[in-house]
Amino acid sequence: NSYIFPILSSFHKTEQQKINRIHKVIGKVNACLKTLGDELELDKKLTTYVARHSYATTLKRAGVSTSLICDALGHSSERVTQIYLDSFENTQLKAAMKNLL
Repeated sequence: NSYIFPILSSFHKTEQQKINRIHKVIGKVNACLKTLGDELELDKKLTTYVARHSYATTLKRAGVSTSLICDALGHSSERVTQIYLDSFENTQLKAAMKNLL
């Protein structure tokens, strides 16, 4: 099995069954992340999307190459990864500039 979290089984035969299962699991994980964020009194809602961005940003700031980040995120090309990373950095930059006003 090539997955870290093997949420699919032999029961999930059709594409729709796989999509439904993944959607259900992501919903459960997001609910748990929300609870965790609430308990920690975080000002940002935790989701799998936020976790993915945090993971990619941490790798980038640690000096990991875009090529390796691309592989880790499962993107189709390094260009997709670069756009992904740039868009998140722009959001952070705007938030930082807003604090200056």
